[in-house]
Amino acid sequence: MGRHHAIKQYRPAERLGQPLDLFTEQTSRSSVILELLKSPWIVRGAQLARGPLGAGKRREEPVEVAWDGSKGAPAAFVWNGSRYRVDALVQSWSVERAWWDPRARTSRRCFRVLARDGLYDLAFDRTEGRWLLVGIVD
Repeated sequence: MGRHHAIKQYRPAERLGQPLDLFTEQTSRSSVILELLKSPWIVRGAQLARGPLGAGKRREEPVEVAWDGSKGAPAAFVWNGSRYRVDALVQSWSVERAWWDPRARTSRRCFRVLARDGLYDLAFDRTEGRWLLVGIVD
């Protein structure tokens, strides 16, 4: 097993035996992003090491979120005075850290969403009861 084994072995199930052409004229940017995010080697921004090159897009800014109860996901959010309609939910996950220490505890439900042809990480902080924009993914 080489370092890039998962990348070399990846084949979308619905396209076995066919070349994966993501850049035809009929393909929108959002469908390309959604297709690439299905691959097993893509990781969440929260999993990246924070360093001089990787820290620029990570943030913790309060945002206002409109919740869609039927989908169980954000429907829209307001950031920097602009409203962003959520086009698709890409991923969701939970973050639980230091649950044994009330002062350092982190408990969040995170959502990676596609809005305005960009990927945004939103998190509901369960300990503080507020929404945060925690990342922007290129």
